[in-house]
Amino acid sequence: MEVVTRWWFALANAVGAFIEEAAFRVVLAFDVIVGRVPQRVEKRWWRRSAETPLLVDLFDWTDDRLIASILIWPPLESPPETADHDMRERAEEILDAIARGAAEKMWSTRWELDYGLQWDHRREVWIGGDGHHYDGARFHDYSRQGGEGVSVNERLPRN
Repeated sequence: MEVVTRWWFALANAVGAFIEEAAFRVVLAFDVIVGRVPQRVEKRWWRRSAETPLLVDLFDWTDDRLIASILIWPPLESPPETADHDMRERAEEILDAIARGAAEKMWSTRWELDYGLQWDHRREVWIGGDGHHYDGARFHDYSRQGGEGVSVNERLPRN
C-alpha cells in the first residue's frame, strides 16, 4: 500500500506542476498579446550630491545585534519635481514590508535611518554616519545610462 501511495503522490505532483506551468504560460501569452509587457521607461540623470540613498540598519531589539543594512536608492524613473516624495513613499513601503515580515516571524526588531550618506569619489562607495562603507556599484552603473531608459524588469549587468 505504501508503494501505491508514493506513486499516487508522485503522479499528483507531476500533474499539478504541469497544470501550474501551463497556467503561467497561458497568462504570460495573454499579457503579451494584449500588450502588457515590460516597457522601457525614461529615467533622468542622478544628482548624487542632492539625492543620496537612504541607509536602513535593522537591529535585533533584544541584544542590539545588526541584522541587515539596506540601501534604498532614489527613484530615477521619477521626475525631479516628485523625486523627494517618491523616495519617501518608497522608504515607507520598504519599512512597512520589513515590519510586516518581522511581525510574521515574531522577531523583535528596530531600525535606524541614516539620511546623511556621503559619496567617496576615490573609492566609489557611500560612507554612512558611523564610518562604514557601502558599495553602490550596481546602482552607479545604472545611473550612468542617462536618459536612454531602462526596462523595469531588466537585470543590470555587473562589471
